[in-house]
Amino acid sequence: ELPVGTTIHWHGILQRGTPDMDGVPGVTQYQIPPGGNFTYRFSVKDEYGFYWYHSHFRAYYNDAIRGPLMVRPAPSRRRPFEDMAASTVEREQLLQAERDAVSILLNDWTHDLSDTIFSRYFETGAFPSCVDSILANGLGRVECLPSSDTMGESDTMGESMRLGPRGCMPPMMFRPGYDINSLPAETCVNTTSQQLVVNANASQGWLALNLVNSGAVSNLKVSLDSHSMHVYAADGLYVTPQEVKVLEIALGQRYSVMIELDQSPGNYYLRFATYPNGDMQQVLEGQAIVSYSTTGNDTQDILVDPMSVWMLTNGSATQDANELVESRLAPFEGNRPPTTAADVTRFFNINQTDIVTWVVDQYPYAEPTIPIIYGNMSDGWNANTTLHSPTNSTVDIVMNVANGSLDTMGHPMHLHGHKFWVLGSGSGSFPYQSVAEAPPSLINLDNPPYRDTANLPPSGWLAIRYITDNPGAWILHCHIQWHIVVCQLPFFTLAIGGKTLTVGYTVWNGGGLSRGRRSARCPNSAR
Repeated sequence: ELPVGTTIHWHGILQRGTPDMDGVPGVTQYQIPPGGNFTYRFSVKDEYGFYWYHSHFRAYYNDAIRGPLMVRPAPSRRRPFEDMAASTVEREQLLQAERDAVSILLNDWTHDLSDTIFSRYFETGAFPSCVDSILANGLGRVECLPSSDTMGESDTMGESMRLGPRGCMPPMMFRPGYDINSLPAETCVNTTSQQLVVNANASQGWLALNLVNSGAVSNLKVSLDSHSMHVYAADGLYVTPQEVKVLEIALGQRYSVMIELDQSPGNYYLRFATYPNGDMQQVLEGQAIVSYSTTGNDTQDILVDPMSVWMLTNGSATQDANELVESRLAPFEGNRPPTTAADVTRFFNINQTDIVTWVVDQYPYAEPTIPIIYGNMSDGWNANTTLHSPTNSTVDIVMNVANGSLDTMGHPMHLHGHKFWVLGSGSGSFPYQSVAEAPPSLINLDNPPYRDTANLPPSGWLAIRYITDNPGAWILHCHIQWHIVVCQLPFFTLAIGGKTLTVGYTVWNGGGLSRGRRSARCPNSAR
């Protein structure tokens, strides 16, 4: 019953048998109008793990319409961390830690609402990548850049540029004719707001955290002073454990980690920092506090050993700190991809063609007025960005950042309705006509990660494989919030025929990113 329209997407949930509950306006449902309500009903049978939900309408999840979602695994399911236990007592400690896991939503935060930010972006062309702070479960502080002499490297300009008080790179692009001097100056004032405190008991031996990057623009790196993190699940599914000091989390991704409580009892900073992504560069760190003791007595002291701070403010790992290697996150349950050639292979180039337009193969997205799942086969669709595949086909998708793109930043790509194998990624364009032609040094068909969100590197390529075993209308899109609202939203669909609309709102009631039938947000729309 909000004053604005919205929908809710259940990020990572497969929605088997209920594709109309996926929560994408124009694709699986009409928007829930202002003041309206809608009940989502779906099953998570045969699923487990850590997920999250968020608005999929305009940029409203950046205004805090989001939350964690945990599907508890069956007690009989084998856990990857059980082999870490040196005794039956420690095994039970690890299992108890998982049951008591603390879920933490990390997000970048700005002091303006998303509609205000988007209006400013659309007017000026200055990409809104400069945020005020990084929060953990809604708590955190503004921490200004301590030095005005910090420099950043601009990919677009090919030169070093001084970062502003919030640690931001100056905007690189503006709308033609826009007076750059009229853009408000970057300012910053430190705050002393409350930080999240995660309480643990040292006698329990271990602490488990479920971490999600639920932000709008910032990929994050995470570390816990003086401690290692044992990554045991990625995007909800168990993986072969990997012990790391620094954990990179792209937008939309989730990780579950075990932390051994083996240090001196006290308070330790859980740090999270932004890091460069093309011209999206901001030096910004936030902290939460992990607090544990053997007596249960609270202490206000933060234990900081400079030799055991694993990460710099700019997200770089220190010399003695190892980082997560995503390509080595093999599925714990041995879920391997088909090794034969794919039935369908599609290539896509992601391209910034205009100051406020991101497209896939030159086609911006205009939200259909009739949700696609109900049989609409025209509005919002085109042959290049629509994939019709028979059920149980093997599909390879190879994505490239277009060579001529105005900005060559990376893109965290999320597929609805499926998990996919991350076969490989790299710099430059993918140099082959198919995955089958690529050498094993580039493509992993043995034990690739199995995810629902993966990073397309800046100026690079990403290859994924999935099975069309879940009929519905599904989208693959970048999770940078401002790319979604400026039309970078390709479709991948399975033909399911028309579906009778039985619940919810049965007529178009204003559209998501549209004014009237056509999108006002895609000025160079090629239709």
